[in-house]
Amino acid sequence: MSVPARIAPGAAGPRLPGLDLARGLAVLSMLVAHLSPVGGVLDLSEYLTAPLFAVLVGAAMGLVLARPGTDPVRFVADNALRGLLLVALGVMLQALYPQIDVVLPYLGVLVVVLAPLAVALHRLPVLTLGLAVGAAVLGPVVTERARDALVSGGPATGTGARHLLDWLAAGPSYRLVSFLPMALGGLALALLLPRLAAWRPAAGVAAVLLAAAGVVHALGAASSGGAAPYSGTTAEVVAGSLLAAGVVAASCALADVAAVARWGIRALDPVLSLGRLALTAYTVQVLFLAVVAAVRGGARDDTWPVLLLTTAVVVGSAWLLDRTWGTGPLELVVRLARLPDGWQPGAALSDAVSAARQRRGPPEPPGSTPPEE
Repeated sequence: MSVPARIAPGAAGPRLPGLDLARGLAVLSMLVAHLSPVGGVLDLSEYLTAPLFAVLVGAAMGLVLARPGTDPVRFVADNALRGLLLVALGVMLQALYPQIDVVLPYLGVLVVVLAPLAVALHRLPVLTLGLAVGAAVLGPVVTERARDALVSGGPATGTGARHLLDWLAAGPSYRLVSFLPMALGGLALALLLPRLAAWRPAAGVAAVLLAAAGVVHALGAASSGGAAPYSGTTAEVVAGSLLAAGVVAASCALADVAAVARWGIRALDPVLSLGRLALTAYTVQVLFLAVVAAVRGGARDDTWPVLLLTTAVVVGSAWLLDRTWGTGPLELVVRLARLPDGWQPGAALSDAVSAARQRRGPPEPPGSTPPEE
């Protein structure tokens, strides 16, 4: 990349600015989707936010697996730990602030399920895309069956089972069966990212993907199933995947253009910081909105003052933490949720503990490895 690499405390390698920029745009889009009091052009955020997060999960896993020496067993185990952390954090945030549908549990389940698939598929883009299309076609059928099961009730639909069924297939806004094809698209996109370092090819790819997203959405909207955001129809999932992948490619192009202009990266720094600290930013958003709701007596949050004030707090917090500490507290926790160095399958617990104690801070950045997510 023409953009200088960045190492954050606890990271395993250099950052890819295009992905950080796309992740920062996803957070901004999320704030608009949650808090905007009007629709119109701002409704685009409803179609973009969740697919962009899902595509970025797949792209990040593809880049990590492309790094030489990545242990597939450790990769799956580490992502299982991180996914469970996202689920636990998401459940707590949802209980704290019910006015938004917190996406973290759904992304946590996605991380757990996608990791072993990514190990098997990350070098097979054609097969990956084929499976993504198949999952997008079958997803609405699975969702319908899952919702029927919840309506009919029974011993398998207790509170815990109901939450799991929501996360997997029946959720009103998010669900694994919708996120999985998007993430598989991101996994395939990861193989293309090294060719998107220069802005011209990146812009060309972005234009093709965005145009395709518009065509698929128009066809879906004219069909009986529709293509409404969060609906989980095949058209909505495919169009959302193409839209998100196009935004990732456009972010790579913008990052390269910004690197040429001396002021460019500095101007983008708040959004890049937001992308590097996306999990902390998401949590700050929910905590701040819970405080605002308590002050306002539980009034609805979709107002211009709440949107502007929340955006300022979230972006400012991420930028300040990134400038002073180099990472966010939750990013550090997630990076530490990994097996100890020196761990081997079947190793004694004492050996694992000993290996953990021998760790001395973040590993040195590799000299010629692909960027970290």
